[in-house]
Amino acid sequence: MSDTISPELEAILREELQVDTSRIDRTSHLIDEVGLDSVGFAVGMVAIEEKLGVTLSEEELMSCNTVADLEDAVLAKRG
Repeated sequence: MSDTISPELEAILREELQVDTSRIDRTSHLIDEVGLDSVGFAVGMVAIEEKLGVTLSEEELMSCNTVADLEDAVLAKRG
């Protein structure tokens, strides 16, 4: 599997959460490396729903430790 983040998720991280996506990849830890906090997770949850049409529960989102976990959760919901 590639370490490249999907363009859609990368756009959310960059545009909605103000993350420097040039310094992260799929293995990056959402809290320690990406820098998300509780507000960031909330903003991300709304942006994922609006831009990708996927609704993640708070529990699903909080269980994501890495960018890959988040991307996998979104893909699983997309079906």
